[in-house]
Amino acid sequence: MNTTRKLTAGLVIGAACALAAWVVGLVGLLNTPEHITWDARQRFYAQPVDKSLPIRVILVDEQSLEWAKAMNLPVKWPWPYEVYTPIIDFCRTGGAKSIAFDIQFTEPGRFGPRDDQILAGTIAKAPDFVAAVAPGVETSSPASWPDDLDRPGFTVKGFEGYYKSTNVQGLIAERCRFPLDLFAKSATTLGHIAIDPQAKKSAVRKVRPFIRFDGSDIPTLGLAAYLIGTGQTQAEARIVGDELHIGEVTIPLGNDGRAHLRFRKPNKAENGHLYKTYSAAAVIQSQLRLAAGEKPSIDPAEFRGCYVFFGLSASGLYDIVPTPVSPLSPGVEIHATFLDHVLNNDFTRDAGPMWVLLFALVVSVAAGLAVVFIPGLSRLLVVYLVALPVPVVMGFTMFRGGVAWPIVWPSLAVMISLVGATVFSLATEGKQRRFIRRAFGHYLSPTVIEQVLADPSLLRLGGERREVTVMFIDLEGFTSIAEKLDAQVLASLLNDYLSEMSEAILKEQGTLDKYQGDAVMAFWNAPLDQPDHALRACRAALRCKDRLAALRRNWFEQTGQEPRIRIGVHTGVCIVGNMGSKQRFDYTVLGDTANLASRLEGVNKVFGTTVLVSEDAWSHTDGKIAGRTIGQVTVVGRVEPIRVFEPYSLDPNADHATGDAFRSAMSFCGEGRLVDAMHRFQEIDNDPAARAYVDKLASVLQTAEPKWDGVWELSHK
Repeated sequence: MNTTRKLTAGLVIGAACALAAWVVGLVGLLNTPEHITWDARQRFYAQPVDKSLPIRVILVDEQSLEWAKAMNLPVKWPWPYEVYTPIIDFCRTGGAKSIAFDIQFTEPGRFGPRDDQILAGTIAKAPDFVAAVAPGVETSSPASWPDDLDRPGFTVKGFEGYYKSTNVQGLIAERCRFPLDLFAKSATTLGHIAIDPQAKKSAVRKVRPFIRFDGSDIPTLGLAAYLIGTGQTQAEARIVGDELHIGEVTIPLGNDGRAHLRFRKPNKAENGHLYKTYSAAAVIQSQLRLAAGEKPSIDPAEFRGCYVFFGLSASGLYDIVPTPVSPLSPGVEIHATFLDHVLNNDFTRDAGPMWVLLFALVVSVAAGLAVVFIPGLSRLLVVYLVALPVPVVMGFTMFRGGVAWPIVWPSLAVMISLVGATVFSLATEGKQRRFIRRAFGHYLSPTVIEQVLADPSLLRLGGERREVTVMFIDLEGFTSIAEKLDAQVLASLLNDYLSEMSEAILKEQGTLDKYQGDAVMAFWNAPLDQPDHALRACRAALRCKDRLAALRRNWFEQTGQEPRIRIGVHTGVCIVGNMGSKQRFDYTVLGDTANLASRLEGVNKVFGTTVLVSEDAWSHTDGKIAGRTIGQVTVVGRVEPIRVFEPYSLDPNADHATGDAFRSAMSFCGEGRLVDAMHRFQEIDNDPAARAYVDKLASVLQTAEPKWDGVWELSHK
């Protein structure tokens, strides 16, 4: 598959998968898993509340219920309204900025009008008291603002345009539950206590900063506490874009009109609560002691300049909700957390949907392109391991910066892009890869095959001119041996021999060109670039020579002879490529370089050597293997003499047994001192090359004019 087709496939697959995941996210199918990742980020980054934060929480907890039982209150719950008066008085005595009750006094007290009047009088004396209202759907709840109740001074400008442009649900309440008139009129202001409607199913994550009922705007309990605590009883808020501005406070609004809550870390010192928390019983007792002139257990100064919230946490009072940081949180902590964000001005804002879509497109397309362009199982695994965490890392990083960046649907986009691209690659390239493995598995080393699979165009039909090193191997006397052996024995011996030679070549990452009977042809530096191709070929020749030793015993038992091979190696420029028809072709080399390597294989017969390497090849070995100069020869079809070398050891420091004797004899030949050269060659024992020189020099010296320039002129292959 060409590059253009791969590029197109990666782009199409990545973009299609990103858009598909985006649509799935839009219809809400990914909300639950997205909530899971959101909660995980909340817990990961949660930090304890700053001790200087002026928020206090008073709870009717289990300890308070036990205290009421011990005090023999007439009923268990609800308490008489008069019981709340010491709590309000204590906060007023301590100098609290505001007091917000997360309890709705919608029914008359069970102990008569006097009980109601006592609480109402206490509320009226409180500096800034916030009474709770709640939007509802019950037909018993009013559908309009009570005629005798003043409307709040809080107003939101720009609401109509914002509501129409976003079609936000839940910001307009059709009905609303109010406290009794007696309490509502005594309170400084009203605050709504509606929380995320998904709270019953999962954790509370958002709060509506305000609701509109019958044309009037009611701030949430936490915002109402802030406004009256800072003297903004007639506050005017403005919606600009997707932000609610109130003085210096900016509250980002999500696409559902709600504000994200970023919960703090539960404090062990506060029994797992988020803020400085007090038991209602302890506060009541402290106020009673103050009234009696005794020292209270709680210093009222702890409430000075603070925003105080009153709520319920006892398990039987049904105001426990789950949050991302705790499965059992008092509902009043939701409102305290909202005020926390107001005071610190650190709300989390929604990510721009177009930016998220662009990000998902980029990573999804990148994942698709990576799979299409990077073959191989191990590399594919790396692509998966790198690509899949990217949306997760992005989501966590952006959360730290105060942005609610979705994780799930971009992750889904990347995942299906990876899978889709993998399926595409297997469907389109798998067949080609299997063909290459079958066709070249016996001729190329595994390393070379993997690189060819990465770029199959290396094996396209046609050729190119490039420098290669070619090797020819021939088994000496095989024809005469073959005539004497049974066909099965011959096949077994030949297969063993060819296997050993092939393994030695493939070990040096050579390309096996062909087998011609007992002959083997191989080359290096194609189809892949191998800067050290000549050195690899020479090493392979020595390995073939060594591997032949493993065959000697079995070969001798079957033939009565020991096997001998001849190897020729030459480096030069050839035409390299797939030669043949479209239906059948061979990857091979053509040119004089291959012919000369074949000639050098035959030259071994003259010198009695096993391996001969041309000077063009030997000059590229850089002294990394040991060898000696054999001489100069002219082969059939060439006029210019060729200097040939015999490699003899993979150890570059190894010396040949002939040592200096052979080198000095060769030097005498070059100087024309033929008699001295012959005598020196005669001194060398057990060296076929030396014997060949002795015979040659003896023949020359018998002529009338004994002259020889040291070049062996060969007239046969």
